[in-house]
Amino acid sequence: MDKNTIIAIVVIFFLVMLFQFLFLRPKLEQAYKQDVAVTTEEKAEPEKGTGTGKLPEVLSAIPEGEVSPAEPDIEQVILVETQHYTVQISTAGASVLSFRLKDYVDQDGKPIELIHHEGGDILPFEVHFDRLKNVTNGDRIIYHVHKDSDDVFTFYRDFVDNNGNPFRFRKTYIFPKEEFMFELKISVQPLVEGGDLYINRDNVAYTLVWGPELGPVSVVRSRYNVTMQGYHENGKFHKVLRGAGGCSLRRMEARYIEISRVVDWVGITNRYFLVGIVPDHKNYIFSFDQRTQGKYFLGISGTYHRGRGFEDTFRVYTGPKERKILKSYGYNFESVMSGRLLKPVVIFLEWMIHSFYKLTGSYGIAIILMTIAIKIILHPLTYKSFQSMRRMSALQPKINEIRERYKNNPQQMNREMQALYRKEKVNPMGGCLPMLLQLPIFYGLYTALSNMIELRNQAFLWIRDLSLPDTVATLKTSIPLLGYRIENQGYTDINILPFIMTATTLLQSRLTSGDQSNQQSRMMTYLFPIIFFFIFWNMPSGLVLYWTIQNVLTIAQQYLIDYRFKKKGIAPAVPVKSEKSKKR
Repeated sequence: MDKNTIIAIVVIFFLVMLFQFLFLRPKLEQAYKQDVAVTTEEKAEPEKGTGTGKLPEVLSAIPEGEVSPAEPDIEQVILVETQHYTVQISTAGASVLSFRLKDYVDQDGKPIELIHHEGGDILPFEVHFDRLKNVTNGDRIIYHVHKDSDDVFTFYRDFVDNNGNPFRFRKTYIFPKEEFMFELKISVQPLVEGGDLYINRDNVAYTLVWGPELGPVSVVRSRYNVTMQGYHENGKFHKVLRGAGGCSLRRMEARYIEISRVVDWVGITNRYFLVGIVPDHKNYIFSFDQRTQGKYFLGISGTYHRGRGFEDTFRVYTGPKERKILKSYGYNFESVMSGRLLKPVVIFLEWMIHSFYKLTGSYGIAIILMTIAIKIILHPLTYKSFQSMRRMSALQPKINEIRERYKNNPQQMNREMQALYRKEKVNPMGGCLPMLLQLPIFYGLYTALSNMIELRNQAFLWIRDLSLPDTVATLKTSIPLLGYRIENQGYTDINILPFIMTATTLLQSRLTSGDQSNQQSRMMTYLFPIIFFFIFWNMPSGLVLYWTIQNVLTIAQQYLIDYRFKKKGIAPAVPVKSEKSKKR
């Protein structure tokens, strides 16, 4: 392996490390100047007398014909069940307390809970008559509820506007039986004849809120989970704020941002799940709030209202980030999935994994079979690469001779070496081609294996979850380069696969290296496996399994190609010793 090849490999794996760094500690994307209306690091105090942001309640009786609970001042919880989820809606604030996906289970075997909250939190789909930045507490005002049908519930309460005119506020949930999307209608109707309503607080009529955390809890409290907030426009999901679940929030991430525009939808997403809210085609103010550690609030505010009543309709997707399901709704929800630059590669790899899983019933075996398939596809290029390396090995004595002869004239040395390469028809970079092709595959697999919800909780051998490291124990201390911190406690996971992968990488490196008498070559032989060890330590075990099997197959492929070369009389795969080592 000559100097140019070593430099190329160093550059390649520097890029790999850069990818890893960007994935684990992603930087915030800068919002466009015209999008950012408010950025603050301090929570705004609500106006005096506003309480939770609600306008003063009208204490008039409910008109005849309306069905109200027997005890309207006592909280009730409404249970709704569809094919895909169960929902609990409280009459306190007409907010959602629980949203469990029946098709996906947590580590305890129970349906996944997408909503995690604590006492006093602002709950999903609460409505406040103020901007989100001014709201500090959840709404616990009791609403009346009317069951329109088994899947449709209307919550209502009477209020007065800024001029003291009474109006009825309604919130209607519509849950289709076989969909991950449901509908939410917000309506305001005056209760007296004549006169216009005027609803205005800080230039908004109301704010529909989602928050505070997108579950499941077992993943939220892990550093592998990243929560992102943003909006979809012009075929692209624009990230506004992002934060790592469970990790200490960096000061630059403790932000509040508002944008005002007409967008396709807004959403909050983590590693496996998405809440996407599709508004009707109006100009809303969208608020993204990460001012509090571990809290991710999303607000949709209607501009202040003057006139008679109005009705706004929102369609809400609450479900898994499974490409086929997301695509079926036609809103380009799949744009929240990673791998946009190499989307065809990611989709192809996902297809391979799914296809092999259908044959075997095991995602671990599917990854192994996929690795074998990729190796077969790349075999012609690998063969040419090994052939080029053998020819370079055979030329090593002449290369050493040129280096010795022109060691004081680097320009002439390079000209002579290039002339030698042309004469022997050898490309010094030929051995790096398969490694270059591994980069998009590596990136695609990292994306696929990190975000495929199908791999979640899928075990293989001692691996409990192919989407996470194969941790067998955890130390309560943070070892440099291996450990991590959650809040103020350090941890280090003990993983098995990275040790196996490093051993196979070391063996492969020794077999494919050239002049082992060269100190720089010997250093590279051992340096890369060590670098790989740290790169892969906290990666998904499915990806480390792929790389380990790829190493084993490459070693077998090496012996097979060497055998074929030997039969053809091509230079064997032995280290070429320098003149100095011969004298020794």
